This record gives sequence, C-alpha cells and structure tokens, in this order.
Amino acid sequence: MKTKNLLIILGVLVVGLAVVQLTKRSGKSDALADELVSIDTAKVSKVEVVTLDGTVSLKKSENGWEVSLPSGGFKQAKSSAITSLLTNLNTIKPGRLAARKQDKWNDYAVDSTGTRIRIFEGDDLSSDLVIGRFGMEGQRSYYTFVRLFDDENVYVADNFMGISVGKEAVDYRDGLLMRLQKDSLTQIKFDYPDSAFVLTKDEHWYLNDSRADSASVEQYLRGLSYVNSKNFYDAELQSDPSHTITYSFTNAPEIMVSGNLQDDTHIIQTTENRHEVFNDSTIAAKLFKGKNAFLPTSD
Repeated sequence: MKTKNLLIILGVLVVGLAVVQLTKRSGKSDALADELVSIDTAKVSKVEVVTLDGTVSLKKSENGWEVSLPSGGFKQAKSSAITSLLTNLNTIKPGRLAARKQDKWNDYAVDSTGTRIRIFEGDDLSSDLVIGRFGMEGQRSYYTFVRLFDDENVYVADNFMGISVGKEAVDYRDGLLMRLQKDSLTQIKFDYPDSAFVLTKDEHWYLNDSRADSASVEQYLRGLSYVNSKNFYDAELQSDPSHTITYSFTNAPEIMVSGNLQDDTHIIQTTENRHEVFNDSTIAAKLFKGKNAFLPTSD
C-alpha cells in the first residue's frame, strides 16, 4: 500500500515537472501580461516612433523636446505633443487576447506594418511595443490591437485610439502661427512692396482715414483666432521678407507676421513662433489681404 502511494506521488511529480518544462519552452507567448505600458513621464529621455517609412526620434534636451527631420538634424518639438503621446500610451491596458502566434500578426497589423514605439529612460529601453490595427464596436466603443515587441501575444486594448499616435515629424512640430485676441486689437498695419495701409479701431474700424467695411474686417479677424499649419519650410531663407503685417493690442505685445510671396513660394514667419518658418499659400491668402478687401461695397 505504501509502495502504491509512493508511485502515485512520484507520478504526480513527474507530470508536474513535465508541465513546468513545457511552459518554459513555450516562452513569453504563454505568459499573459498583466500590464503592457507603465511610463514615468518625468524619466523619459527619448522616444522613437518606427514605421515602414522610417524612424522619428523625439529627444529631451536642455531647452525642451526636439524632433528629428527626414532631411537630417533636429527642430524644436511641441512639448505638449510629446506629453499627449506618453499620456495616451499610458492608457493602454491588456484586454482580451486576440492571438498567441506570430502567423497572426499581419492580421492585426502588429508586424512590421504596425507602429513600433520605443521609450527610453536615460540610455535604458523601458518600453517597446507595436501598435496595430484600430477598430470600432458600435459608434462609441473602440479598440486597438497591441503587442509587446518581444512577445508573440496580441492584445486588444479597449478604449485606446492607436490612430492618434503621430507617425511623422510634422505631428510633433509646433505649427502655430498666431492666436489673435480680436477684442483687444487696436490697429493692423499692412506694409507691402506696392502699398501700405492701416486699419484702426475706434468706435468703428477705419481704413486710413475712411470708414472701413466692418463686416469684412470682422470676417478677416475671425479667420485669425487660431492660425496653424503643417507646411514647414526647412531650407535656408534666400531673401528678406517682402510683406509685413503688425497687429497691435491694448494689453498684449505686438504680433508681427512677415512673408516672402513670390510665384509658388509663400514663406511666412511670425513672432508668435520664432522656431519655425512656413510655406503655405492658403495661410498667406488668409493673412495678406489687399486694401480693397476692407473697402465698403457699393450698392
């Protein structure tokens, strides 16, 4: 009887050992992650966004964040864009398991077609994951397929909008040209190669010494409450600006916008964003109006 019990115990131990060995051989793909991302945003020193089109590097410097350019070098990045990225990644939680094997990666775009995010703290790689296909359930519920780079498992991250992760350098650059507070605006000076004129606000808007068309002025100003562009100009400037506009306020510093408008080139600079230069014909048309745009229309 004792021998029989010992044989049973021995059999159980052998089976248990076999299970342990099989689990070890299967690697990480059998161990479901309790947590996919945990980022201490204060410690992050660099982020790499890797796609089939290349790698965008975001690195912290003494003056804030910088973003790599496709042409080489770095430009100052918009810090709020990096903060938003890291905050968004921190919302990733492992939901249900979508797949356990590599042959399913392409179905969920968590292979090389996905967006790989590498996060560094100092020189140490602290997080490495692949963001895959985005999906919707109904009109309000959404999810994204996510995989840790060194894991075969594919997870469904509920309520994570993977499509919001910027994949290009322009997504992290500061595209602000100006924010105009029209209520405190007192004067606008236009200085062009062939003309110069002034809009002045008193009880009404005046164009030089004559009454301006208030509706036209208001329409112009509404379009300047927030001016933003992703059409950056990174080449060396070849000439001085040909057009300038100066906006004066009662309780805020002047805003100066300068432009070099020639043929297909619409280069714009602004004192609101001294780090960037833009080449945007749509914004140029919105800003650099001629005198006739503010004249009263005849009935």
